[in-house]
Amino acid sequence: MKDGSGFAFLNFYSASHQSRCDRRQRVISITLAFFLTLFSISALAQLPGSKPKEFAPVIPDFSAPAADWWTTWPDATREQRQEWRQDLVRAWMEWSGKLPENEELQKQAAAVNDSFKRLNVTWNSFDEIKKVEVLPEVEFPEEPTVLDWQKADAAIARGRQRLQSLQLEARQIEESLSQSLRDLRNRVVNLRDAAEGTNREVAALALFRTQVDHLNIIEQRSLLEEQMTLWQEQIKLAESQLDNMLESLSYSEKAMDSLDGVLTELKEKREALQEQRSELQRQALQSTDPAENLQRDLELMENEIAQLENQLRQRKIVLLQSINSVLNPDGEEPLLVRDRDLVETARTMMDAISRDLNLRQRQVVAWSDEERGAMRTWWRRFERVDTGLGRANDLLEDLLRYEAAQLQVFQERRGWWATLSERTGHLTNIAYTRWRQLADYQLFTISQSPVTLRILARVLFVLICAWLISGFTRRFLNRLVRKKHASESSMYNLGRVLHYSIIGIALLVALVMLGLDASRLALVAGALSVGIGFGLQAIFSNFISGLILLFEQPLRVGDLVELESGVFGRIRDINVRSTRITTRDNVDILVPNSEFVAGRVINHTLDDPVRRIHVPFGVAYGSDPDEVREAAAAAAERVSITHTDWQRKTEVWLMEFADSALNFKLVVWINSNMVSPLGDPYALYNLELLREFNERGIEIPFPQRDLHLRSWEPPLSIARRNNP
Repeated sequence: MKDGSGFAFLNFYSASHQSRCDRRQRVISITLAFFLTLFSISALAQLPGSKPKEFAPVIPDFSAPAADWWTTWPDATREQRQEWRQDLVRAWMEWSGKLPENEELQKQAAAVNDSFKRLNVTWNSFDEIKKVEVLPEVEFPEEPTVLDWQKADAAIARGRQRLQSLQLEARQIEESLSQSLRDLRNRVVNLRDAAEGTNREVAALALFRTQVDHLNIIEQRSLLEEQMTLWQEQIKLAESQLDNMLESLSYSEKAMDSLDGVLTELKEKREALQEQRSELQRQALQSTDPAENLQRDLELMENEIAQLENQLRQRKIVLLQSINSVLNPDGEEPLLVRDRDLVETARTMMDAISRDLNLRQRQVVAWSDEERGAMRTWWRRFERVDTGLGRANDLLEDLLRYEAAQLQVFQERRGWWATLSERTGHLTNIAYTRWRQLADYQLFTISQSPVTLRILARVLFVLICAWLISGFTRRFLNRLVRKKHASESSMYNLGRVLHYSIIGIALLVALVMLGLDASRLALVAGALSVGIGFGLQAIFSNFISGLILLFEQPLRVGDLVELESGVFGRIRDINVRSTRITTRDNVDILVPNSEFVAGRVINHTLDDPVRRIHVPFGVAYGSDPDEVREAAAAAAERVSITHTDWQRKTEVWLMEFADSALNFKLVVWINSNMVSPLGDPYALYNLELLREFNERGIEIPFPQRDLHLRSWEPPLSIARRNNP
């Protein structure tokens, strides 16, 4: 029994093992089939019949060139463009040799030849450009000193300036490319509109010449992009090597002596510059000639720039000495050299000199009677001052780099905790520098004055300040009304006038900050007057009417008015264009200001809020008139808005004998300011009259009519008698 069970188990194991082997073989077969399919598909993709289409240069019809035959040129490789250029020149030379002897055609053909020559020059300069190095004089010795680092940093700074000039040239190329596209569109239009014959052939050659010039500009842009990419890589590599040099600096006694000598020379030069400035200031009081004063002002500007350069160079030398001192293991522990005020003072001084230079340039432009040679002399002086400002700006950037290098060296030698506060200040200064660069970005110009983000921010700041000042002023006046019980209408009018004045002054200041000449505002006002006379007449009329209402004060906030159109309510606001009136139904109505000036307006509270109203009522016949008058007067006294004094008393008049009642009028004086904005004074008096009459038993009659009935009998008939 035991052997049989073992034999059965072995049979089951062998059967299950065989089934697993079969499944594994099927999976392997399917996988091999899948990879063979992929291999066959990739092999089919490599068949000669599926070879991509080869590049074929497009040669236009020179007698009628298409507008877009050249559009694939920027996407082609350099080898393809080389083949295309050669085929294009070959086809052109063959075609242009068959041109007729026409002066205009030959002139255009010569212009096309010149365009091809310029294209060839650009093409052949590609290899030469690659040989130009952006950093030819930079050196990185194995054991550098601070002087070696200074030379390498200066060389890299010059390389950055070369790169910036190249980027400026690239932007100019982009502008030329845009202008070339506009010229191409114009040439296409000229060819389309040209008549058949010689004129059309000339237009076709002019279009082809413009297209070749456009290809030349595209090649120049490609050339500059290649050069900028190459130079950026070189500068990036040099900057990394400069950082490595900073980490491997070693102390040099010779470098310290050299720096001391340079610092002594700079101090002596600074004393000479200060003496020169004092002499120029003394001479400024001895002449009244504008030309001499201008020349002296320019000399003072040059002196200030020279002193600023001297001060920045001294700080650079001091920073280098500090870096060299911290490298000396046997020397005393040096202190960080950092002066945040120097950078800000230098920037402020440079901005002030730049503004003064612009004013002097405008002054020279105003001297229209100057000779051309004298004008050139002045502009050369201006260029010298501007060049000095550029040098000072470069020194300022050098100073920032030197401070960053000093922080890095101090951190490596003394630990990061020793330079934490200085590094925080340095990062803040870097952020501020980036903001200044962004803020000084020129957006557009107004009257030859650049408008930057900084100026726009200042304009926005002025307008916001004006709006806040106006709001605070109106809140202060409203507080006077609440706490000091000042006149609400007077404070409202004063607030409106101050609001318009503050906003108007802020707008004028903003226009002047944007560079708009105040003398030219008259031209703008003249142009606006034309628009006001036509399209803005109604708005301007309402604006002037609003000013009249504010200054003349025929209406005040809180007055109870009734317009000719039937609007009745209290004035809530007097705005520039309209006035808001709240009716008794709590409905706000915006009424144009011109309606108050040109129409008839009843102001119930202009001088005196006390006015008289007539409340009609009727009593039944048979009522005692004296008792009725007494009851009506008593009812009027219970109304809170009733006003009585020795001149203005409540009266009750018997007006008429009506069909069914004796008609009276309650003539009462009321204080309009005490009337609720949503209430009706007539309703108040009618309610009190009804209560008083009910208490006294005075009847308010219904309409009555007496009917008199008369009996009627038919008349007797009278017979007519005939005479015999």
